[in-house]
Amino acid sequence: MVRIMIQKLKCNVFMLSYRGYGESEGYPSQHGIIKDAQAALDHLSQRADIDTSRIVVFGRSLGGAVGAVLTKNNPEKVSALILENTFTSILDMAGVLLPFLKWFIGGSGTKSLKLLNFVVRSPWKTIDAIGEVKQPVLFLSGLKDEMVPPFHMKMLYAKAATRNSQCTFVEFPSGMHMDTWLTGGDVYWRTVMQFLAKHAPEERKADTGNLISHDVCFIDAY
Repeated sequence: MVRIMIQKLKCNVFMLSYRGYGESEGYPSQHGIIKDAQAALDHLSQRADIDTSRIVVFGRSLGGAVGAVLTKNNPEKVSALILENTFTSILDMAGVLLPFLKWFIGGSGTKSLKLLNFVVRSPWKTIDAIGEVKQPVLFLSGLKDEMVPPFHMKMLYAKAATRNSQCTFVEFPSGMHMDTWLTGGDVYWRTVMQFLAKHAPEERKADTGNLISHDVCFIDAY
């Protein structure tokens, strides 16, 4: 997808491999992954070869949870957020992946007894973070997502839109968890391009008068 993203959007892409993922050392945790994402953003914000006023965070699945927190915490550094097939919280997903636990674990919107919530060390409450995001947000939802129920994305959008008028929600009827960008085809990429044109427009010159990169720089948090 990244190669197609570069071709279609004419953008720079910064890909982040969290601690404990890929060849990165350490062990994954919510606290640690948030620190990793923040370090990546701080690094990009200090570079002179990109337009730092047009940094856009893109996240799918867990990356969306990370992206929501990162965007919320950095209103001056992140210009916009794109979420694709992201869950409301790990607590809510526990009931989806392990149905026999749905009466004992879950988020604030469930009717469960929540007796096991304390054992979840990385709850990733995206539903709370997205409600505090002030930047524009694009929600891309694959209606055939086999991992995260599509209603999770609708709940995230509803929560964000109550306080943020710059939210856009787009559904893709054939989109599954990892291939919404592929099945969405030209409509998918046109949707993203229109969002960027509106909320991360090209700047001609930096304050110094020097030409700067016109490409959007994505922090690609999967």
